[in-house]
Order: sequence, then structure tokens, then C-alpha cells
Amino acid sequence: MQINVNSQLPELLDNVNDIYLKLGGDLTPLMRGVGSILENSTRDRFRTKTAPDGSTWADLKPSTLKAKKGRGSKMVEYGDLMRSITSYANSTSSAVGTDRPYAKYSQTGTKNSDGSEKMAARPIFGISTQDRTDILDLMNDFMAGVVNG
Repeated sequence: MQINVNSQLPELLDNVNDIYLKLGGDLTPLMRGVGSILENSTRDRFRTKTAPDGSTWADLKPSTLKAKKGRGSKMVEYGDLMRSITSYANSTSSAVGTDRPYAKYSQTGTKNSDGSEKMAARPIFGISTQDRTDILDLMNDFMAGVVNG
């Protein structure tokens, strides 16, 4: 998931130009902070079992519970996906993601050939209300000089 301030965080756009000037034209420190916020909140979703919009993840189907044989919980069997969540930042963007190809199925769910649901979506990537607040607080800290590049 890559963050685009223009489309995903438009309420923060006004401050970005000011921070850009304050940081001498390099937003990398801010983007690292944003990435860290989102990486941590994404990992936390495995603990809270909630999507970015605050909804609770769907329960596992009985067949999945049987196959897991008591190991793990929703979205966590061995913890590989959760541990693989990383962030990357440069001077213009911040991205949070994983190298696990099966993450897309967790994010969007899957369908049977007849279009019926096979696996419920359990979104992990996205921006929550708390993420927005935390990012705005970070930006305000940069503006106030509390955080320096």
C-alpha cells in the first residue's frame, strides 16, 4: 500500500508544503515517520483482528479451523505474514507492504468459480481514523520543530 497525500490524506496536504520547506526540500524524514506509523498499525491489526475501517475480521470457517488443528488464530498460524510487514520511504512517498503473495487474498478475499465467497476479506492494509490522527500529530510535531529531520 502506497500513501498518496493528495488522494488518501487530503486534509494533510496544506502542511506538506510547509514541512517540505522546513526540511530543506527533502520529505524523507516525514515519510519515514508516516511509514512507521502505518507499519505498526498494520501489525497491530493481527492482534486486534480488525480492518482499517474498524470492522472486526470475519470468523474462520469450520473447515479452516479444522485444518489449523488449534494452531494460531485468525490470520496468524505461524506469524509469517505479520512479521513480513515492512515500510519503505523516500523523499516523496511512504509505502507499507509485504513480500508474501498470499496477502492479497487476505486483503480482498476470494471467490468460487460461481462468484460465491470462498474466503472472506480480512483487510490489513489501509488508513484508519487513528492512523490519520497519528500522522497529523506527526506533521504538527515536524511543524513545531519537535521532530527534526
